[in-house]
Amino acid sequence: MDTSPLGKYDPPIEVTAVRPISEGMEYKSGESLDNNAWSRAYEADLGIKIKYLWTTPDAQYAQKINIAIASDDMPNIAEVNAAQLKRLIEDDQLQDLTSVYEQYASPLTKKILSEDGGNAIKSSTFDGKMYAIPKMGSGIGQSQVLWVRTDWLKKLNLEEPKSMQDVLAIAEAFAKKDPDGNGAADTYGLGINKDLWGFYAGLEGFFNGFHAYPNIWVKDASGKLVYGSVQPEMKQALQKLQEMYASGVLNKEFGTRDASKVNEDANAGKVGMFFGFFWNSGWLQDGKTNNPDMEWKAIEIPSIDGEAAKSQVPFAISTYYTVKKDSAHPEAAVKMLNLALEKIYGETAEPEIYNVDKDGMSAFSYTLLYGEAPRKNLDAMLHIKSALSSNDPSSLNLEEKGYYDNIMKYRGGDTAFWGAEKMYGPEGSLSVLDAFMQKGLTMDNQFFGAPTQTMVDREGTLQKQQVQTFTSIIMGGSIDQFDAFVSTWNKQGGEQMTKEVNDWSQN
Repeated sequence: MDTSPLGKYDPPIEVTAVRPISEGMEYKSGESLDNNAWSRAYEADLGIKIKYLWTTPDAQYAQKINIAIASDDMPNIAEVNAAQLKRLIEDDQLQDLTSVYEQYASPLTKKILSEDGGNAIKSSTFDGKMYAIPKMGSGIGQSQVLWVRTDWLKKLNLEEPKSMQDVLAIAEAFAKKDPDGNGAADTYGLGINKDLWGFYAGLEGFFNGFHAYPNIWVKDASGKLVYGSVQPEMKQALQKLQEMYASGVLNKEFGTRDASKVNEDANAGKVGMFFGFFWNSGWLQDGKTNNPDMEWKAIEIPSIDGEAAKSQVPFAISTYYTVKKDSAHPEAAVKMLNLALEKIYGETAEPEIYNVDKDGMSAFSYTLLYGEAPRKNLDAMLHIKSALSSNDPSSLNLEEKGYYDNIMKYRGGDTAFWGAEKMYGPEGSLSVLDAFMQKGLTMDNQFFGAPTQTMVDREGTLQKQQVQTFTSIIMGGSIDQFDAFVSTWNKQGGEQMTKEVNDWSQN
């Protein structure tokens, strides 16, 4: 066997796997999960054939993996969450990958998986042994920016918000001063979704403006880890949201509207601001296409006081790739990840085949193992910005050149490529995230271990109570419900979780 990072098995080998299938996953005519650019590359380049024992939609995947774990029926390679990883290790079902990773991971793989300072690898290491390969992603890419309808600002003769007070005043104006000019009171100042959190119209960014950090663990003044959702800074933000709801600045029906419904409202010209991820302009493209005068801009999170707001950054790793104990070729998983990273990001990359192909198919989604450099999109934006200012794209890689070309098409008058300008352009959303990084205005989740026992037992229930309590307060319930929630949270597992998290941080 060729023992190099991209060495080919001869004769070929077969590995068993299972995987979730994302909603909207598409294939070219005649292709399938078993026959596509990636399945062919695994066989041609590595001599690896994947045999899928089963696949299932994303929503059912965790449940099916739980059954496989309970019945000791795991395939050679599977993707699991942190709680499942912990159970597999406790049940002695996994291969120790420490030496396998050290020997077979390519320099590019090792570079990408260590770009977060080592926390990703640390999170998959138990008692000094690496039991899984973290699915690398970008924490900063999951931080929120404030998206604002700048054409409405102009219509109402308002400046871009520089403080949270400005955000509140603008939200009021967007709801009350008929920015769409149709004579009806049908616009909302701030869009929020029914779950309160998440990638589109979530409220993390709003709370961050009040120096509150829901759903992550942060250090208090004494250096102890505390849960952001139960800190006193949350209360002022909840009070403001309650006032906004009472005065009609928020949609009275927000409790029934998920992210996609809020997006429908935004595209229909009913929403003036929301907090969300850098790529949300892609979701706003339909609105821009239907109304070319619609203009959105991403800006930094404003602060309620003189201290700059920090954008919270979740731990980027939510899933891991595991190898079943006593698999004949545990290194095959590492080799497949090496190949994925090389063909998408490496020196011999062919992103037009293996990332997003020329037909617009998301070929990267066919990979069994995948990862993304934490700064990939930020670095792409900086390279594109430089190429735009010098009018010279020759130094861009193929993926970056694609974004550059789309920006040039937009600037040439094709509004179908507006989203690229709003993300990768000089004033795009990625520039805002880069500013957070440059100015040190990020608040990282300080806990990145496997879920503690109390988290496994209680966190789901406590999260549900949190959303119910916060929703009730926003809709006019007593603000004192927050203090009652904090007390309940502590008694029903929060106090024990805090102890466990601090014990972990001491190790």
